[in-house]
Amino acid sequence: MKSKNAIKTLSVLLISLAIFGKAKAQDSTKVEQPTEVKSLNKIRLSLLSLHYEREQKIGKLTTVYGGAGLAGTFLIEYNYSYMAGNETKTYFDLTPNLYAGIRKYYHFENRIKKGKKTINNASNYFGLDVSSYFSPLIKGGNLDQYNVANWEIGIAPQWGFQRSIGKKTNFEFSLGPAIRINKYQTYFGVDGRIGFSFLL
Repeated sequence: MKSKNAIKTLSVLLISLAIFGKAKAQDSTKVEQPTEVKSLNKIRLSLLSLHYEREQKIGKLTTVYGGAGLAGTFLIEYNYSYMAGNETKTYFDLTPNLYAGIRKYYHFENRIKKGKKTINNASNYFGLDVSSYFSPLIKGGNLDQYNVANWEIGIAPQWGFQRSIGKKTNFEFSLGPAIRINKYQTYFGVDGRIGFSFLL
């Protein structure tokens, strides 16, 4: 009888160890979330624009980036004059552009503590974006009413974030005040981007 009890005890012990070992093995398959940024190659598809971008790691949480592509602009301008009445102008163009900038990510540790993904630089950042715009390829609306420059530069401090959607796609959003300078004028506004990046 003692040997039967010993076999039962040993069987229960082996089954318990097997279950515990399997649970530990499943825990070990959890993906470790990165604690720092990495370099990325992207095809960026934003509202009215398409670009290739390289984001290069230069520090634990800092990257520089550069890109080239086509940027679309759509503008509705509404004017009211007591003498002339209401006037609405529309403006659309599609322009080749180059841009570069720097990003400082700051939200990695908080996201890891909350169990959220940080792969593919999925975090919040502050940055500075400098863009150059060239002569429009496509013009539409009341464009003839505007002095259209062959070249323009834009400078925009930004706040933004990236969120990983699967292994090869990011959702991106950025927003900030901007200054645009061309040979006719200097004007101020808001610059923002929203869209998806497909990682190469």
